[in-house]
Amino acid sequence: MLATTNRMKTRMTLIVLTVAALSMAFAARAEDFTPPPVASDTIIAAIPPDFPPTYSQDRQTGKPVGFAVDVMNEIARRAGLKVVYVFGQQWDEVEHLVLSGKADLVPNLLVDDARSKLFTFTEPVESVPIHLTVRSHESRFYGIIPGIKIGVIKESVGEHYLKGVPAITINTYPNLHSLIFELLSGQIDAALTATPNIMKLANEAGVGDKIKAVGEPVIDGKRAMALRKGNLVLAARLNKAIEGFVGSPEYQALYRKWWGTPEPYWNARRVAGTIGATLALAILSMGGWRYYSIKRLNARLTESMAKLEKAQKTLQEQAALLEEEIAERHLAEVNLAVKQQQLEEVNRSLEDHIATTLKELREKDQMLIQQGRFAAMGEMISNISHQWRQPLNNVGLIIQNLQEMSEHGELNPEILNHEVKVAMDVILFMSNTIDDFRFFFRPDKEKSEFIVNKVIERTIKFMSPALRNYGITIAFDAEPNVCIVGYPNEYSQMLINIINNAKDVLLERKTLKPRITIRVFRDNALAVATIADNAGGIAVDVLPKVFDPYFTTKEPGKGTGIGLYMSKVIAEKNMEGRLIARNLADGAEFRIEMPLRGPLQVAVHGDAVQPAS
Repeated sequence: MLATTNRMKTRMTLIVLTVAALSMAFAARAEDFTPPPVASDTIIAAIPPDFPPTYSQDRQTGKPVGFAVDVMNEIARRAGLKVVYVFGQQWDEVEHLVLSGKADLVPNLLVDDARSKLFTFTEPVESVPIHLTVRSHESRFYGIIPGIKIGVIKESVGEHYLKGVPAITINTYPNLHSLIFELLSGQIDAALTATPNIMKLANEAGVGDKIKAVGEPVIDGKRAMALRKGNLVLAARLNKAIEGFVGSPEYQALYRKWWGTPEPYWNARRVAGTIGATLALAILSMGGWRYYSIKRLNARLTESMAKLEKAQKTLQEQAALLEEEIAERHLAEVNLAVKQQQLEEVNRSLEDHIATTLKELREKDQMLIQQGRFAAMGEMISNISHQWRQPLNNVGLIIQNLQEMSEHGELNPEILNHEVKVAMDVILFMSNTIDDFRFFFRPDKEKSEFIVNKVIERTIKFMSPALRNYGITIAFDAEPNVCIVGYPNEYSQMLINIINNAKDVLLERKTLKPRITIRVFRDNALAVATIADNAGGIAVDVLPKVFDPYFTTKEPGKGTGIGLYMSKVIAEKNMEGRLIARNLADGAEFRIEMPLRGPLQVAVHGDAVQPAS
């Protein structure tokens, strides 16, 4: 019975909408319209007759009415203009009136890219969402999907939007009445038009509960006044009025007038009918209510007794389970205590193992450093032999000359004194060499401030004779007085290891014009020393391993593989700096970075530095 009544209501609604749509077909067509002569402050507005509540044509007076008409009239009044309205049967006819010059503007038109190319739009007068609208019982369509059949108003923004969507069917209609009729009759799956307009018209027709808007807005649009392209003077005049009107209390009053809440479903007639039906149903029901109540109470009592028995049984079972769980928890606590004790024993054993391992590693490092010192000592002895060879030859020649002069009676006190002085100078030089050797291998007990330049100069002086003997040129360029804190002898030891390594590579590869270049400079808060050669660089697979202990690319017996490792330890562990290696265009470069002690204002005494007074 209820379904039949609903179907009858829907059919009556469709008949009303059909009659309304057909009645609009008798309106005059816009193509035959000739605009009346108007004054200079009069504008002609083109509107459709059937797009409620935005636009409508009063059936009795034939005058334009609607939200857009009231807004247009108020804006025109504020701008000092008078409005004359003309009707276009459909949207394309309305737009044609403006484009052909028969009208000045459309008071309220949704803005899109296509229309923006044809018209000059004012500031917005209204915002409007455009949803996909479907029948209320429809659950298949929650968006634009392939195969869907969608109805739109002809030449509307909805039609412009859907033309770019593939695999759908588009049906166009002249007005909202026709669009709602086709949707409710099932001729289309959905409608794409301004949501407030279609819902307002449906509510006024009594079918607001038959349709619904689904999903997010397909288009979140804005409506504005559409003028002929380039009519900027009129646009500026209207924009000034729009700015003062839109959002004002007068604007809000017009908005509520046309877009206000629909008539509530529960009106007086429906309330009265519902009350009468409810009373009749109550009277008919009271006769059997007592019997039903007693029967229901008895059933509830029986059910309650059964539940009570079941609850007692469940309680007994849970008590037994609780006792079992308590026993299991006690056993778990005992096992946990045992595991904790075992874990503590493992931790103690691990700590002892770590301590032993660390001690062994420290001893190994010390052994490696000691081995490195012995290797460096061998290099030093070799350097001393190079430095002593020529002085010893000179002393031998002096003695030989003295002997020959004595035999020939040519020796006199003056010549003797001169030759003795020369011999003593040579012997003093050799003594200084011994002092330098003792300095290099004297252990540093405490850190001290020292000038990097001085340590490097002394190291170069000590090693240059041997390098010259191999034809290797050594160049040194330094900023003045670069000062750091550390162990000067260990710093020198590090340089000796790196220079010896460069010398071996230059000789092994038989480099033409072999060269070692040392630079010292400041880099922000760092004192940097670089030692570069022109031996062609380090192989890519070898470069990451050059500082590993016992790693060497030399032939057996020609290298221990601990020199660069010891230098790394000195730089990074002993002196809190950094030693890195990289390849340059023609060779390798080792870079020593140490924290700079500065700004340097010092009085220099040997290698050590003291604050200047």
